[in-house]
Amino acid sequence: MESESAIRQAAVFLLDSAIRIAPRETRDWGQAMRVELQYVEGSFASLMWSLGAAAVLVKQALVDFFMPGPKQVPPGRGLFERSISLRRVALAVLGTFLLATLIFFAAPPFRQGLRVSLTAWSALLHATDANQQPELRALARRAEGRQDPEGMVFVAARLEDPNESARLATEAVRLDPSLIWAYAVVAARHPDLAEAREWIPALERWDSRNALFYLLTAEFIDRDDGVAPSPAEPAKTGTLSRSPAWQGAMSAAFASPEFDDYSDRLKELDRNVVRRYRFNDPFTIVWGEEQGTAWPAGDSQQFARSLLQSGEALEAAGDDKGAGQKYWTVAGFGQVVDFQGHTAFDHWAGTILQSMAYRRLRGLTARQGNASEATLFGYLAATFDPVKGVHARAGDERVFGVETCGRNAAVLQIASLLMLVFFAIMVTTGAILIAAGRRGGMAPGGGEGTLGGGDTAATARVGGEDTAATVGAEPVKPAATVLAMASAVGFLISNAAIYLTYRPYWYIFQRTILKGDRSQARDLLDFLLSTRVLPGLTLFNNIYLPSYFWTGIVLLGIFGLILILLRHLRSRARIDAPRHSAHVP
Repeated sequence: MESESAIRQAAVFLLDSAIRIAPRETRDWGQAMRVELQYVEGSFASLMWSLGAAAVLVKQALVDFFMPGPKQVPPGRGLFERSISLRRVALAVLGTFLLATLIFFAAPPFRQGLRVSLTAWSALLHATDANQQPELRALARRAEGRQDPEGMVFVAARLEDPNESARLATEAVRLDPSLIWAYAVVAARHPDLAEAREWIPALERWDSRNALFYLLTAEFIDRDDGVAPSPAEPAKTGTLSRSPAWQGAMSAAFASPEFDDYSDRLKELDRNVVRRYRFNDPFTIVWGEEQGTAWPAGDSQQFARSLLQSGEALEAAGDDKGAGQKYWTVAGFGQVVDFQGHTAFDHWAGTILQSMAYRRLRGLTARQGNASEATLFGYLAATFDPVKGVHARAGDERVFGVETCGRNAAVLQIASLLMLVFFAIMVTTGAILIAAGRRGGMAPGGGEGTLGGGDTAATARVGGEDTAATVGAEPVKPAATVLAMASAVGFLISNAAIYLTYRPYWYIFQRTILKGDRSQARDLLDFLLSTRVLPGLTLFNNIYLPSYFWTGIVLLGIFGLILILLRHLRSRARIDAPRHSAHVP
């Protein structure tokens, strides 16, 4: 009862407010609607009555504001001759909000943000097989049709299919031999390729001072020997027992004066291809740049440990000079990788090697009594520590931070889900309203349930007798109408949330990919990685087991609400049918 009283008070307040702002010539009509409001049965029906009358008054106030001056309304004609249909109001609101949504679709940040936000949901529903990478394959067909070697390299560096990746790389180099570096990119990502073994000699002749090719050769030897070292756990494989061929390849890598993983060339090529083909998948672009040149750092750490162990043995035997040479070999290669590398992965690998070597050099110089050098090497070891040193400060490139990017990704994903839910409700309720209008099943005698004017607009008790029409008797009005308008508002708000949340990352994407500004590349990558997983979940063995359950619960709940609404409308129609068909004297 208290809630009904509050709703009726809100209806009175709404209508009184509209009367205050209404023009003078329409206030008498508003006061009449205010008197009739007292006789409207039902709190919800009174709110609908007040909403319809207030809408008419506000409309007239706007007309009076934009077209000031005296107005004469002939009796029985003019603005209030026609009544206001709740169904038409709801359909007008739906149409208005749908048109407003088109403005968002005209904005590139919204279109890209909507696509990014639906990535995890589409993967959950298995709408497409992500491993097939249909968009990349379509881009490859376009590039081959245009005989565009840069487009082929762009796709080859990102395809999960190793055979197709190798074919595209081979064709691209045939068309443009200056793109031979693409062999190294593809070989680093697909070390099991037979073609990769054939590419290495050509790469060594083209760039003989690059340590990357020797590292790839050592990776191929690992594959042949059935060894797959991990950068995170390099000590699990017995380094000293490795084959002489592996030892020789790693020795050549550590003796090389240069290191280039060609990621800078790949990024420059990406800018050209994205502009040329208008490729609009930010995750594929950014992640491909990070992963396309991931060289085997685990081999480097294993070989570095073997050199450090040899240096410790020489130090124990009294050969400080030989021990120092071993330590400096590791430190020198770490410097080359750190300073000449182009990605965070390169700097991470280089700082690890330097920290390992500087610790040994600190101990060696301290034992020799050189306190100043020991202090210097201690400082360098702490500076290049992978946890507390330079690598730990790699997050300086982040402006938002990992947690903020994760929360923004969750907001984007939830907004996209709500957008789909509101759209489904809009379509359902809109169809119900249209169908009800075609059946003519609104108020009797008027063809439609109305508000805002006319003798048949509301239930009014005058002298104890009821008028012919009953407000709220039509089942579509109280449920479908309000639900349609509420879903339209929610639909627009969810679209606005998608646009506002993704807009900063769209500008970061433009600066990072199209202009080469990498200052916030980590923010963009963190955000895109978060959008690959549903909010609150983590990917475990590529299976979203918890999300299947909760997604099913959500979908069943939505389906149940729709069924309840439809059943409610049908039951109201059966109850009200005899009342509408009865003759009113």
